[in-house]
Order: sequence, then structure tokens, then C-alpha cells
Amino acid sequence: MKKFLDTCRRLLSIALNLFVLCAEPIALPLSWEMGQAQIFTYYTEDSNIFAAAVCTLVALWQLRCIFTGGELPVWLKKLKFMATSCLLLTFLTVVLVLAPMVGEGGLYLLLWTSSTRYHHLLNPLAALLSYLLLEREPHLPRSDVRWALLPTLAYAAVILPLNILRVIVGPYPFFEVYHQPVYVSVLWAVGLLGVNYLYAWLLWRLGGGRPRSAR
Repeated sequence: MKKFLDTCRRLLSIALNLFVLCAEPIALPLSWEMGQAQIFTYYTEDSNIFAAAVCTLVALWQLRCIFTGGELPVWLKKLKFMATSCLLLTFLTVVLVLAPMVGEGGLYLLLWTSSTRYHHLLNPLAALLSYLLLEREPHLPRSDVRWALLPTLAYAAVILPLNILRVIVGPYPFFEVYHQPVYVSVLWAVGLLGVNYLYAWLLWRLGGGRPRSAR
């Protein structure tokens, strides 16, 4: 019975990870229709492409584990943690920041129209459920929470200079450095990174993260 339940867990993990992968060929063309190459300046697009690649690796490894036993290797669990953190940041930024900026109908527009239903809602939920419920091993130490900030820092390291050099504007209001005082940009940067760390810490904790004192 234990082996049967373990196999069911892995199959569900595979299904949810493959959902993220299979959603991308549907969502990406929809995004492309709206913005062409500019879509790759969006954190949403970049984080979902990253997540699709990681979820593919997880699905393949889980398939391997059905026959060989064992769990995900630490390096792959870290990648899934990072990818899930990115998608969680995308979802919560939409719900708590961008949708209120849009106003009435913002949640529907940004969570259930065109590619947003996949990139803003379904993919984050699939990644989150698989990570929290089906991929709890191996446990990661708290020090690994900082890894979740790397994709966001890498994204900002590219997009912010492009805004400063006036190559692009945005694509999010908090990157529009010439449309707001410097201190506002600084507050946005500190706030988003702080919130990113908080989300990542909660994800680590709920996902069975190993306390510092554990051996």
C-alpha cells in the first residue's frame, strides 16, 4: 500500500509539472500577439518560461523515481523552490498590486483573460500545489531561502538599467524611474525584494523546510 500511495504521489506531481510545461505553448503565443518580443521584458513571461523548464526536469526525475525509488536531488529541489517562488511572487503581485492599480475588473482581466489565466493563475497554483504537497523531500535548510531572490535580482539587473538608459519604459510602473522620484524607486525595490523574501520564507516553511537546529 505504501508503494502504491508513493507512486500515486509521484504521478500527481508529474501531472502538475507537465501542466506547467504544456501550458506554455498555449500561453506564450497569446502573449506574443499582444506584445511581440516586448513580452520578454515582463517578469511574468520570464518566470513562467523558467518554471516550465524546471517543471520538465522535475517531471522526468519523478518518472525515474517511480522505478528506482528515492527523491528529488537537492539541486533540483532548490530549482523547483526558486521557480515556485517566482510564480508565487507573480501571482501575489498581480493580486495585491497590479489588479488594484487597474481598478474595477482588474482581477478578472489579470487572472482570467488570454495568457494571464495560465501565467498569473493556473501555473502558479500547479507549481505551488505540487511543491507543497507532493515534493516535500528533500528538506531544504533555511539558508536556501536566499536562493529564491536570485531570479528577481537577475531580472532587475537587466530591466532597471534598460529603463535608466531609456531603452525601454517599464514594463511595470515601479520601473519607470523617470516618472517618479528616486526615493519612490528605491522604496519599490526594497519593498519588492523584502516581500519576495517573505513569500519565499513562507513557501520554505510550509513546504517542510528544515529548521536551522535540525540535523
